[in-house]
Amino acid sequence: MPVNFELVQGEKCKRTLKITVTQDVVQEKFDAVYRKLKHDIELPGFRKGKAPLTTIRARYGAAAARDVLEDLMDESYRDAIAQSGVTPVDYPKILDVDFEEGKALTYTAEFEIRPEITLEKYSGFSLKKPDDTVKDSEVNDLLEYVQRKNSSLEAVERPAQKGDFVLADLEVISDSAGNLGTKKFENVQLELVDGDVASQFAKQIAGLDAGAETEIEIVYPAEHFDKRFAGSTIRFKVTLKSVKHLNLVELNAEFFKQFDESITTIEEFKTKLKSDIQTRKSKEAHDSLREETIKEVIDKNRFELPEAMVERYLERLIEDMRKNSKEPIDEAEVREQYRAVGIRQIRWDLLFHDIAEKENIRVEQSDIDTWLQRFADNYKMTLEEARKTITENRRIADLKETILENKVIDFIIAGSTVETVVDSLIQP
Repeated sequence: MPVNFELVQGEKCKRTLKITVTQDVVQEKFDAVYRKLKHDIELPGFRKGKAPLTTIRARYGAAAARDVLEDLMDESYRDAIAQSGVTPVDYPKILDVDFEEGKALTYTAEFEIRPEITLEKYSGFSLKKPDDTVKDSEVNDLLEYVQRKNSSLEAVERPAQKGDFVLADLEVISDSAGNLGTKKFENVQLELVDGDVASQFAKQIAGLDAGAETEIEIVYPAEHFDKRFAGSTIRFKVTLKSVKHLNLVELNAEFFKQFDESITTIEEFKTKLKSDIQTRKSKEAHDSLREETIKEVIDKNRFELPEAMVERYLERLIEDMRKNSKEPIDEAEVREQYRAVGIRQIRWDLLFHDIAEKENIRVEQSDIDTWLQRFADNYKMTLEEARKTITENRRIADLKETILENKVIDFIIAGSTVETVVDSLIQP
């Protein structure tokens, strides 16, 4: 379609197209619509196809104009975009439409374009990776946790002592911070062990029998996980309801069988626990290195981000939340909470695609097959079953994006230095 336009550059990524469709093109479109109407419709007093154009214009002129305008704007906008060479990232905002039969069509289209990115730095970083070595103490701690978790509590007829569990009702007598809305906590189970808060309960409750009542005072640290208690000194009236002792399950072949039929000794079980810990720590170390890599690339390659891309990200997020939640979604809260997350994700998406393009990083069929084989192994499938699952769920495009992103990250890490450090040395 012959179209005249003027491209105006605005702030950041904003662009404006002032578009004109000539009068003859407009009239040609009107004539085509009227000819079709004349051919298709039947009017009282006229045979099909014989109604005069003046009658058709009088009756269907408004509807014809709407159709003509929609077609002309769609075609002219697409042609102007193609000729101007810009790439919009959202639908245009249409303004100042001047349109009627017998005249040229003029209007303004405002939109934002994909940002122009100049890659400044995406290799040669100094990266840190957490040490994923498994310590014997970690294995022993997990062994103790698994044993205790699978053990049973038994009520005892004796005073409470360290290591016991007690069931108690707590009534708040005073609260220095005044943050507690609740004054009574019923059937609270307390383990009398060491810890900032637990030790205080243990020291003041040990020696009491079930049925006893006493008053205790607990000083909660400012960093306590429950903000209602944090930094407060609270005095409780305690009514002890029962004292229970933890009977530890015996660590034998029968116990190990529930985790792995082949395990018969405690050393074999500890080997399995060490492997589980290693898998977790290796993944955490990999994820940490990955996040640091992404952060470095984003920090070293700054560019203006179209607001439309952020809005589109948030709209999709809200739509997904609505589909997956039975509760109403607070849009304003979601937008505020996830805006920074969206900006980071969009920046990274644009950057890793540009890096892939510049370095000719591609997803090959062998990459897909390797990923599918790993997926099949993890979920005890055949390779064909894994391929069918991904294909039926229409996840191939997502899979290719994931593989491409991982290959770009691996490329960046390979071109950087990586120092292995203990967790406490890695700053959040």
